[in-house]
Amino acid sequence: MVTLDLTSLENSNIKYKISKFPDGQQSITLDKPQITQRMSMILLKSRLNSFKDLELIITANQCLREFGIEDVNLYVPYFLGGRSDRKFGEGQTNYLKNVICPIINSQKFNKVVVMDPHSDVLEACLDNFVKIGNFELVQFALDSINDKNLTLISPDAGALKKIFDVAAKFQIENVVTASKVRDMKTGDIIRTELPTMNLDGINHIVIIDDICDGGRTFVELARAIREITNLPIYLVVTHGVFSAGFNELQKHFTNIFTTNSIVDRYDTDGFVKQLNVFNNNL
Repeated sequence: MVTLDLTSLENSNIKYKISKFPDGQQSITLDKPQITQRMSMILLKSRLNSFKDLELIITANQCLREFGIEDVNLYVPYFLGGRSDRKFGEGQTNYLKNVICPIINSQKFNKVVVMDPHSDVLEACLDNFVKIGNFELVQFALDSINDKNLTLISPDAGALKKIFDVAAKFQIENVVTASKVRDMKTGDIIRTELPTMNLDGINHIVIIDDICDGGRTFVELARAIREITNLPIYLVVTHGVFSAGFNELQKHFTNIFTTNSIVDRYDTDGFVKQLNVFNNNL
């Protein structure tokens, strides 16, 4: 499949130029000789971390349509606002349902491929949605750890199905689900609780989830684990925002495994190991 890769001009089959104007507008110019009617399908790859990314996606798609290309698949591993899947308070809106998905739907992509989305609401609101799981990332992490004597931990019940899918795929028997205890008024996490764990023969602890933003959930979980064992703890998260940096995370984890869905490189001297999810053909 021919690709238009907005994350890497070098890896894009269709070359392009991005122009930025003083008022903030971004524009794309496609290399016309490379666009032909014989191209039956285009795969448009992009990040979707901001409205700047969204602007480029829409502009690129409309440029393709100017050339008569109607069959376009969109690949955005991380979907902006993926956790805003409901109305959180009075005077607010459901971001996925009412803001971002209608804009993407208006572009009439044949497929919109998203990796390990946080919420099933995305599937309900996004036309022609295709989900990719986190198996490739987990395989990447397991290859690095190189020891199947481990326990998988889900940080809460919301990630339970995902972690059991992983356990079944990789034939891992030891799976534990943690629970968050929250303040009834503020909603803040007071503590994290773990059930009794049998760690006989276990050499590693692996926490798996879809998104790490600031990381407090995982730090509190690591603290709870440390009350039980001193085994190495690894964090596997598909989308790494890491808005609070890595100083606190490095105190608790041996390594973090994530993809480059948000950014290509985190400057952590090897603490964060990344899987490139833009070099596939889907």
